[in-house]
Amino acid sequence: MLDSKIKVGIIDLGINNIHSIYNAYLLIGCNVKIISKKENLMKYNIVVLPGVGSFKVAKKKLLEMNIINEINIFLKKKSNNILVGICLGMQLFFDESNEFGRTKGIGLIKGKVLDFNRKKCKTVPHMNWNRILIEKKNKFFNKFKGKYFYFVHSYYCQPYEGKKVVSYTRHNGFKFCSMIKKKNIIGLQFHPEKSGVNGLNLLRSINRLV
Repeated sequence: MLDSKIKVGIIDLGINNIHSIYNAYLLIGCNVKIISKKENLMKYNIVVLPGVGSFKVAKKKLLEMNIINEINIFLKKKSNNILVGICLGMQLFFDESNEFGRTKGIGLIKGKVLDFNRKKCKTVPHMNWNRILIEKKNKFFNKFKGKYFYFVHSYYCQPYEGKKVVSYTRHNGFKFCSMIKKKNIIGLQFHPEKSGVNGLNLLRSINRLV
C-alpha cells in the first residue's frame, strides 16, 4: 500500500509531546490523526502508542480512556492492522513493570519491564544514539542492522520469548531488547521520529507490512 493511503492513529496519553511522531508520519505522506479519547480504531491501518515518562501514569491514562479493548479488537479483526509501540509505548505491551512498584501492563507480549542495573550501567538513563543489532534475517528490517537510532529510557523490556526479538542494543556492555515483533505488534524502544533518515525509513518499512 502507498504511504499516502495509510491511515495512522496516534494515541495521546497526555504525558508527553507527540508532535514529533505526528510530523514524522506526515513527512512520509501518511494520513495521520491524534486519538485523545475512546473510539473505533478499525478506521486506521496503523495505531501508534508512543510515550515518555511513568509506566504507572501511562497505564492509568489508558484505563481512563477505556481504549485497551479497542486495541485488542483492532489487532484481532485484521491481521494486517499494525500496532506500533514507541519507548514507553513498547513497554506497556508487556505483562508488568517494576517502575515505582509493580504495575500490570496491557499483556500483549509475555515478559517484564525492568530498570537498568546501575552497578553495571554507569550512565542511567540511556540517553544517546546507539546501534541496533538485528537478531535474525528479516526482509523488512535486516537493512537496519548496525544503524543508529535515538534512545531515551531508564527501563528496558525483558521478553520471555526470545524468538520475538528483532534487535538488541548494548548499553555500557549490557544487552537489551530494542525491537520486538509478535504477529502484527511491533515495539521500538528507541524513537524513530527523532532518528533522522533511519527513523523515517523504518516507519516506511513498517508501512509495507500493512
